Amino acid sequence: MYGCRFGDWYISELYALKIEGSSKIIYKYDAWGGLDSNANGYIILDSTETFKVNVQEELPFYYLREIPKKNKILGVTHKCDNSCGENYKNSTPIYEPIETEYTKKENIEIENTIYQYRGFAERSGGLGRFHFESFKEERDSIFFYDLDDVESLNGIHLDSLKLKKKMVLIQKNDSLGIIKKIVMEDLRIDKKNNEVLSNKTYFLTPKNETKVEMFSDYGIFKPIRAE
Repeated sequence: MYGCRFGDWYISELYALKIEGSSKIIYKYDAWGGLDSNANGYIILDSTETFKVNVQEELPFYYLREIPKKNKILGVTHKCDNSCGENYKNSTPIYEPIETEYTKKENIEIENTIYQYRGFAERSGGLGRFHFESFKEERDSIFFYDLDDVESLNGIHLDSLKLKKKMVLIQKNDSLGIIKKIVMEDLRIDKKNNEVLSNKTYFLTPKNETKVEMFSDYGIFKPIRAE
C-alpha cells in the first residue's frame, strides 16, 4: 500500500483499468480527507488527464458486471429500499433488480443495475482465500492451479479454479511489482431475468514470486503510483 497527496486528499489506494480500444481509463481509489472523511469508488478519465479525487464525478456502481467496453460499461450496485438496519429482518428479500439507471461519462454509456440491499446480501457467497501455485490467463477468464486454503480451518485444496474476469484487482508488495494478492469478485447474475444468484469474493495469493506484468491489462485493475 502506498500514499500520495492530491490537494486535501490522501490517496491510500489507486488502481487503473485500461479500456481496450479506447483512451479511457477507469480508476478505483480510496482516499482520506480532513476530519477523517473517506472517499472511495471509481472515476473514468482520458489517459491524457491526471487523476484527482472528484466525488461529483464518481461512477454510480459498486461492482462491474463484465469487462468494460469502449462504448458501454455494465455496473451493479444496491440500495437500502427499506431493507437496511432495523428494517432488515422485517423486509422481504428481492433478488431481481429494483431499477436500472442509465448515465453517460466520457462518451461511454453506463448501465447500472440496482438491487435491494437485503436480496443482494442474502446471495453473498462469502470469502474464499487461497494460495495458488500457477495460473493461466485467457481473454475473459483466469485459471488458477494447485490451490490451498491456508488461512482458515477448512484446509481445502483445489486442483484448479476458473474465474471469469469481471472485477479483478491486483495488489502489489513493493516498487518491484511483486504481487501480494489478487482480488476477484465472482458475481453471478441470471441472464434471463437478471436475478442475482451469488456473489463470492476471492483473495488469491501466489505461492511463488509473481510480477504484476505477467498479467495483461485487459479487464484487470492494476496498482499505480500517483504522480
